[in-house]
Amino acid sequence: MAAHEGIADILLSKLAEDIETGEQMEALGRTLGFRVADINRYTETNRIEGRVTCKGTRDMLFDWRQTVEPCDQHIRLKQGLIDAELVMLASTYLKRTPIIPDISSKKISPSLTVQRCREKLENKYLNQLCKIPMKPWDKSDYAEFKDMHTVVTMVTKDARGQDTTKKEILQGSVADIFSTKVNGRLPARILISAPAGRGKTTAVAKMAYDWVHREKGSALELLPLLFVVKFRNTSQRTSIGEAIKSQLLNDVDDLTPEGLESFIRENQGICHIILDGLDEYAGISSSNRSSESNMVSVIRWEEFPECRVLVTTRPHLENFFNQDDLPTVYTKMWIEGFSQESSREYIDKFFASTLNPCRGHGHGLKVYLDDQPLINELVKTPLFCLMVCHLWSEGMLNTETATQTELLDSVNDFLMHHANAKSNSKDEITKEELIEIIRKLGKVALAGLIDDSKKIVFTPHDFRKIPAILDRACELGLLSNMTIPTTRLPQSHKTTSTTIEFYHKLVQEHSAGKYLAAKTKKYMLLLKISKLDRLLRNIKANIGDYENLIRFAAGTDNSLCIRIMEALLSNRFLDESERYRILLDCSSETKGTEGNVSSLVQRCVNAESIVLKSPTVYTVVGMQNLPQQLKRYDYKVRGIYYNYRRDEWTVVLPGIIFDATYSDHHRLLSQFPSIYP
Repeated sequence: MAAHEGIADILLSKLAEDIETGEQMEALGRTLGFRVADINRYTETNRIEGRVTCKGTRDMLFDWRQTVEPCDQHIRLKQGLIDAELVMLASTYLKRTPIIPDISSKKISPSLTVQRCREKLENKYLNQLCKIPMKPWDKSDYAEFKDMHTVVTMVTKDARGQDTTKKEILQGSVADIFSTKVNGRLPARILISAPAGRGKTTAVAKMAYDWVHREKGSALELLPLLFVVKFRNTSQRTSIGEAIKSQLLNDVDDLTPEGLESFIRENQGICHIILDGLDEYAGISSSNRSSESNMVSVIRWEEFPECRVLVTTRPHLENFFNQDDLPTVYTKMWIEGFSQESSREYIDKFFASTLNPCRGHGHGLKVYLDDQPLINELVKTPLFCLMVCHLWSEGMLNTETATQTELLDSVNDFLMHHANAKSNSKDEITKEELIEIIRKLGKVALAGLIDDSKKIVFTPHDFRKIPAILDRACELGLLSNMTIPTTRLPQSHKTTSTTIEFYHKLVQEHSAGKYLAAKTKKYMLLLKISKLDRLLRNIKANIGDYENLIRFAAGTDNSLCIRIMEALLSNRFLDESERYRILLDCSSETKGTEGNVSSLVQRCVNAESIVLKSPTVYTVVGMQNLPQQLKRYDYKVRGIYYNYRRDEWTVVLPGIIFDATYSDHHRLLSQFPSIYP
């Protein structure tokens, strides 16, 4: 039987009969990637009613076949038999099947074989991609990939391949992303979506880590080539070949982008591509198809249709994947971050440490998080969960801290105290200096965010006017720099290249928001058009890209929040539901209802009803800024209704209809008795 047709039942049944001992069966089970518990279950099946049969072995082989693409079954089974030291059986049943496909010696360029390319990629991933610092103040402490608690969910599809409103949890978390089948097939395209900081890039690093280490049972275990491309390091016109060459294989002199693309096109079955950070790519927002890079063609499934491609993005770009045939092509997954259970377990472990002087204080932190939904949302990100634990243990997290703007202010204070503890008294950073550092960094941060390339990776040139601030920011841990050797820099004699990043994109947005607020407040009384006004005017067509930026600006000063709300009210690029959602999201960062925030919110909800689609935790918190008269309700009108057919919750208040899926928002709604008594 031809290998591409898969292995027939009769071959597996005969093979099961010829596996004579339990030890042989267990060895084969291990090489095929089964867990010990599964192997024990198959072994028990072989001993039903006191008789020794091969039923368990046959079941194991049939179950294994369900997890492997037909074209790979013969090769993988033969290799599994050889690894289990069952060479004679491999020769008997799979004699004509090559042990491994003859691809390792294939040439990508005159000097680059597939095997050598893999070695270069492995080295690049282990030394750069997989080194994700967990503590900004300790550059040597990296994320641990062996025990990730990140929750990943998948949007299920119906028989026609259309998305449903249901989500299911991937039990193996990130490890299951490439191995999960949809309607019996491995999807050609996968979209990973999550808000800022939820762990998309860490998930990508974990997948690369599994590929490098040939993780047993992983869909990446036998994959020859995995290309991980960062959109942040591309421009609008960068081709997929140029991106891979410049980011991963820049030291291969005789490799051309066109030659690399040609190789992938001819060998799509042995390559997977991960495109990380679509929201950081300027090319996705271009309306001129003629100027598009072929990276967009890859995303659209027009280029490399048989090569498996995974794309990560922030949620506001999900609509791009609802065009044409893309909804049936893409399987959509969501990085949920730490679950409530995982974050609480992490907190318990942190405070149970024998090295921690505040043992037992974890309970107080968990109570605090239960009362503060915005901070609780942030601890879904492992990095910020760790930071919150440190702040709490050192008494630097005020229980009145309720907004993410305030929390990141506290993190900056923590970094200052930590840096001062390691420095001489003469070099200590004062609170005033810290504020100035944040503002000057914020100017560079803002310039990067509004740049056409949505820059989050900088060079020393970007900080050329503030070199002392750059040094101080690196001491604090706000920025990290990396200098790497390079064999060739165009029009330059330099042999190294230095890149600079904020330790998290949310921190870049926070710094930019603080700078924007400071500049606007300083000149607001002198000028009718402030820096904030000009920014809002320039970004009104794609304001969804800048939600965190304007939230942090709003969280710095209520008067700025009002200016932002006024701009949102007049923004005709947004539909009504989206306009009100962003407005309420911004108001969530304000403290109380002082100023005119409450009255301005009232202006937004003067209709009889407003539908808020896809509300966030920020939306619900922002609703607490509603005027009191809008919070009053009529028992005959007000209620929470569940539409079983659409799997949606509709929450009705006077003037508001809150539309959300059950799985995403039921728990969220129940957290706010002040709004939903």
